[in-house]
Amino acid sequence: MKHNTKFYLEKRKNNTGIDSPILMFVSFGGKRLQYYTGCRCGLNQWLDEITKSGEHIQCVKRNSITPAGESFSVINNKLDSLKNEVDKIFNRFEALNIQPTVEALRIELDKFLEKKTKIIEPEGTGFFDRYEQYKKEINISEGRKRHIQTNINKLKAFRADTTFQNLDVQFLIDFQNHLLNDPDLSKNTVIGELKILRTFLKYAYIKRNWTTSYPFAAFSLDPEVYGDPVFITIEERDKLYSAKIKEPYLQRVRDMFVFQCFIGCRVGDLVKLKKSNIVDGCIQYIAGKTKDDKPKVARIPLTEKSLSIIAKYDLPNGDLLPYITGQRYNEYIKKLFKKVKINRIVTIRDPKTGEGKQVSISDVASSHMARRCFVGNLYDKDVKNEIIASMSGHSPESKSFKRYHDIKLERLKEAIKMIE
Repeated sequence: MKHNTKFYLEKRKNNTGIDSPILMFVSFGGKRLQYYTGCRCGLNQWLDEITKSGEHIQCVKRNSITPAGESFSVINNKLDSLKNEVDKIFNRFEALNIQPTVEALRIELDKFLEKKTKIIEPEGTGFFDRYEQYKKEINISEGRKRHIQTNINKLKAFRADTTFQNLDVQFLIDFQNHLLNDPDLSKNTVIGELKILRTFLKYAYIKRNWTTSYPFAAFSLDPEVYGDPVFITIEERDKLYSAKIKEPYLQRVRDMFVFQCFIGCRVGDLVKLKKSNIVDGCIQYIAGKTKDDKPKVARIPLTEKSLSIIAKYDLPNGDLLPYITGQRYNEYIKKLFKKVKINRIVTIRDPKTGEGKQVSISDVASSHMARRCFVGNLYDKDVKNEIIASMSGHSPESKSFKRYHDIKLERLKEAIKMIE
């Protein structure tokens, strides 16, 4: 937004002119902020003139010493610094597509000059009250609301007295370091938590005017970094399918995992599938992650192997497969891999250090590996991204898809043979 910054001496009837406050006026969008710069000088020390070239000069005259003992250069540098900060604030607002207000500009300038303002929050309008209200107002899935609740809990554990006023850039730095020091949290998880908080604060600042500041405007958040996706081959999938397993619970987990490999859905969608989801020989469903945003029907033809799996079960309520909690499902998948001796060594990215490390695939097996098996093996067969995305629910241009661009080892070996 266009804005104009000028400086003037305060004019009062009882002003003797010996020690006058220097005021800054910022005009923008039909609004005007009058702001005390913290600087003063005598009326006879102030220069306010327009040169022949049209330049408007407003500053303390050269070789002047103010009644407070400050030189003209010190005062003028402070005024220049303030004017430059106004430009930076408007640039931040523009980058975030934020409509500036007089109060928001005043608070940003107060922060720049390190002024401390204490605002008492009326009952029901505190930071955590508003965060809970936001969680109820927005139209998102229950899973995402649980993520928001986790974020609220982490903030309460970090600082129970969090307010909109004390949540500044330093707060974000301290909160990030607090999360990074948790041995159970990866850097990507920490970034994800900060993104959830950022989305709420932007909503509070832009849409609801619950706060007059947006600290993320001056806080740099690193992008999430992921390694190449690790998934089982078609041969390993079929080894699981054909394996003779005595334990009934591992048989059920094997059936769930292999079936998931054939349809590529998330585990949250897998456990909700009913026989009614089978239409014209295909599984049809709307992914829970997208149903409240841009719902898209995933349609996956069923193979003979996938049909043979679901034929084993005749469950109440029309459920397609047995139900199991996500935690136990992931725990049992690892046991299943070890039982069937799928223990190929793979290289993964250490979530804490970012360095590569070698582990058995059985140690990193999870429900999401079934989804990666579906996508990765189709990608390796040169199936077009649009076709895979229509079945997996991904966007063809998503970051998740780009991670499958890694060239298969077999193709690398073939290329090297050509220069032997």
